[in-house]
Amino acid sequence: MKNIKRKLIVILAFGLVLSISTPAFATETETQDDTTTQVAPSSETSTEVTPASEVTANDNTEEEQKTTKSPLKASANAVVAKTGLSFEIGATPTTNDFVTINDATNNPTLTFKNGQPATTTAGNYTAVILVTFDDTTSTEITANYIVKAAATPLATLKTKPTFALGSKPTPSQFATPATGVQLSFKSGVPSTKKTGTFKTTIVASKNGVTEELIATFVVADQEAPKVELNKGGGVVINGTVITPSTFVTATDNSGKVTLSFKPGHEPSTSRLGMHKTIILATDPSGNTTEYPTYYVIYSEKPTFKTPVIDVERSTATTIYGTTTPNIGVIIEDLDGNYIGWGSTDATGHFIAELFKPLKPGDEFIIYAATEVEYSEAAHYIYDIEYLEVNEQNQTPTKEKTKFKVTSNKTSSLKTAILPKTGDEHSLPLVAFGLILASGAAVVLRKK
Repeated sequence: MKNIKRKLIVILAFGLVLSISTPAFATETETQDDTTTQVAPSSETSTEVTPASEVTANDNTEEEQKTTKSPLKASANAVVAKTGLSFEIGATPTTNDFVTINDATNNPTLTFKNGQPATTTAGNYTAVILVTFDDTTSTEITANYIVKAAATPLATLKTKPTFALGSKPTPSQFATPATGVQLSFKSGVPSTKKTGTFKTTIVASKNGVTEELIATFVVADQEAPKVELNKGGGVVINGTVITPSTFVTATDNSGKVTLSFKPGHEPSTSRLGMHKTIILATDPSGNTTEYPTYYVIYSEKPTFKTPVIDVERSTATTIYGTTTPNIGVIIEDLDGNYIGWGSTDATGHFIAELFKPLKPGDEFIIYAATEVEYSEAAHYIYDIEYLEVNEQNQTPTKEKTKFKVTSNKTSSLKTAILPKTGDEHSLPLVAFGLILASGAAVVLRKK
């Protein structure tokens, strides 16, 4: 029984606790529901909610507005005019040449109010500079300046002088000094061992004042080629191909020479006889030697009659005979030395005088020739037996001959027409119409 009572008391006590705690829980729940309702927007009444991003942007704008300061007005001496200004005639000064910027905080912009200041004539002038600042303010600054005549230089450079390869230039070849000015090379005499364009420094000095001038100069090959006539180059066989090297040999300090015929003076091989040509020898730098020369075109084969001696009339000093009319007759010993000569008349008869009398047993050859044609040569021997008879004034018999013909041979042109140099009995060239330019004039032409 006691146990039952105890159980009932416990149950009642527990129920009382529940009854008391339940209303409190309900009240708390209702309060939370009311709070939620107030936050949510009503269908009848709209409450605007600002997004977080917009709130942040607005906050930033406010911050910038708070931190941005209005431009400060430029100080009175932010930009001031320079004093003691001077320029040479022809100068082109800028705005910065006229003012000094003491404060650049407001970013001053400079312009000439009246355009580019005048500097064409010496004198005193004024320039107005307009200064504009970032704070939208501006000011005008007036600067005085002087335009001076250009000072006389100590020396004036010459325009790119040119020097010969290997030459030794002097300072005055690079510049023209003023009165009393001394010129010198700063680093010694410039080299001219190579062709090309180079620079050197010239120092001009007067009364302790010096100026340095950098001069540009050119080293060029100015020496013309040297030309020499080839031995026998003036004699050419008809039909032979002729080139400049047929006549001459050229040399040059560069080691390279080009030979050519001057336009309009090319050689001709179409006609026998003597002709003139002009040869040009040119080096790589363009220096040219002009070389005029004469040459002879002759027949390759004998065309004249072989001379025939009149043995009845000829003597030890005079030879009579016949050959082609109006040509020369030449007599040589077997060594090719001239021992006599003559010429034929319109009928072909000739009288050839010997330089010295023939001796018994002397042998010689005789032929006819001009500067372009010739005959075969006849070989004769002076007969001793007949000479003895002739000297005794006896009438010669028909069986005995004063001269004996041993053979005929073809003579080369060189032997036929060119006299021996230094021989006092050399054939007069005029007699055969031969004028060879072995020492022709040389004309040098520099580029």
